[in-house]
Amino acid sequence: MRRKKTWYRVVKNILTWGCLGLCLWCAGSALQSWTAKDGEAALPFASGIRAEAASSPEKKEPEPAGISSLEHLEGTQLLADDGIVPVFGDALPGVTVTPDPERANGPVEEIELDGGSQIDNFFVRDTTDSGTDLTADLLEPPAVQLKGDGSVEVLIYHTHTSEAYSKNYTGFYYTDMDTRTQNQEMSVVAAGEALKKELEARGYGVVHDTTINDTLFNGSYSRSWEVIQKNLEEYPGIQVTIDLHRDSMTTQEGLKYKPTTVINGRKAAQIMILAGCNANDDWDDFPNWRDNLHLILRVQQKAAELYPTFTRPLDFSDSKYNMNATKGSMLVEVGTEVNTVSEAKYSGKLLGEVLAETFDSLR
Repeated sequence: MRRKKTWYRVVKNILTWGCLGLCLWCAGSALQSWTAKDGEAALPFASGIRAEAASSPEKKEPEPAGISSLEHLEGTQLLADDGIVPVFGDALPGVTVTPDPERANGPVEEIELDGGSQIDNFFVRDTTDSGTDLTADLLEPPAVQLKGDGSVEVLIYHTHTSEAYSKNYTGFYYTDMDTRTQNQEMSVVAAGEALKKELEARGYGVVHDTTINDTLFNGSYSRSWEVIQKNLEEYPGIQVTIDLHRDSMTTQEGLKYKPTTVINGRKAAQIMILAGCNANDDWDDFPNWRDNLHLILRVQQKAAELYPTFTRPLDFSDSKYNMNATKGSMLVEVGTEVNTVSEAKYSGKLLGEVLAETFDSLR
């Protein structure tokens, strides 16, 4: 009888340990399958560690107040790391931002600017009284012809390098807001860098000179002229110079305008291209102003073809603004101080597309 009980205990133990081993084997197989499916995040999670914290040691920036996530918005695509925001940008429909009652503030109005006289598919505000036949000048071939072989042929610079943009759009501004900054991630330099990258991606060699020329506002154009000459000496192949600025529009009542358009589902700051004129021979060193005009008219035409609302009317005025440097010089205003830097960077990219398409058509 004792032998039967002993044998029974042995069999029972064998079955118990066998079942336990089978369970452990199944659990191990399941864990292995889970790890293969979920990658590196699986094991930290199994150890009681949050997967996103384990896989990304960097601290995430908090989202803007009142905005939990953009992902739930139908038709809105979050963009990775290009610095460009979707249509709804920094202020979403239904989100109310109340200004600090302790700080003086004024309203901001988003507006899509148009007007002027139509030339071909675009519009021009001509304040020169020069009698220039812009339709005829549009047909004239520009004097520049870029090779697009990667050699430096374009200079981007900033006479007013410190012109700043807003970080967010709230529908109002504080009267003590900083409209100038040495942080080039928040200034017109950021738009210039986006322009540079797009042109380079299309094969055009670019130098982006970020020298600060407006530490003292007076004399900025004299200092930026020296920047141009330095770069022309270092890169004699430069044919096009672009002075990238940021505009400002405020009414007497304190309303600030934010020239904005939507292109491919994203907000962009409207740009304005300025073409100088010397029809009255006001400057002895600006005899070739028409060469600039011929190129700028083509750029404005191409912009209207690709993105009809992107540009404000071309500003054709009695001005020089260092556009006597080359036969392909232009001044471009990107938005105003109440446009967001994200919108300005997107506009820099779009301008790069427009310029590349224009240069391509001249080759």
